[in-house]
Amino acid sequence: MTIEEYKEKILLHLEHARDCEEVERTINRSIERMREKHLSAAVISDYLSQLLDGLESLSQGDFDPVHWCNIRCAILYLRNSQG
Repeated sequence: MTIEEYKEKILLHLEHARDCEEVERTINRSIERMREKHLSAAVISDYLSQLLDGLESLSQGDFDPVHWCNIRCAILYLRNSQG
């Protein structure tokens, strides 16, 4: 599976998370899975950047308020974890 395919899979999980805690767990699990595959820090960083870009490109009008809240939580979590 390519980084792009993995990112798309995780985006779907984030969009349908029940709450912000599940969003954080999903992101952390995805990072842990990449580490288990012994991917370099640069590859993981690139994945996180692509994930953030993918989330930021989504439109609020395409989601109900709960799912949009999850997307915003994911964006904030990723921004804070990279900063």
